[in-house]
Amino acid sequence: MPEVGKEPRTELRVVVRGKKRTERIVALLRQHGIEPEIVGDDDDKLVDVRETDWYQRTKAARTPGSVVNSMRWKHQLTQAELARRIGVNRQNISAIERGKRGLGLKLALKIAAVMEEPVERFFPQGILEQGQENETI
Repeated sequence: MPEVGKEPRTELRVVVRGKKRTERIVALLRQHGIEPEIVGDDDDKLVDVRETDWYQRTKAARTPGSVVNSMRWKHQLTQAELARRIGVNRQNISAIERGKRGLGLKLALKIAAVMEEPVERFFPQGILEQGQENETI
């Protein structure tokens, strides 16, 4: 004798912005015999992400080396390939990314040129000032 059981409940949460879109989705579900439960959420408010604690912590943790690393991944370059293109050895790139070696302006300019990115992007703390051509940061 076959067992009889209920079909398991499936809960689906859909976030829809705009009255017309909501009405279309509800109508489509009803066409298929589904009566949706509509729950409003007035707690959603827009916030400038730059004012959140998460953003401030993330920005504070960014270093020139961590930016070099993420930009290198963005441009799909290995440490060896980036090093070859700017004329240094791979260990220098590794040391910069790990924060063991500072990033000077001359090297930052070379990296920025290879990646076609603004050099300011490699100094997230805004510590890039004139006269630092030979200094490390």
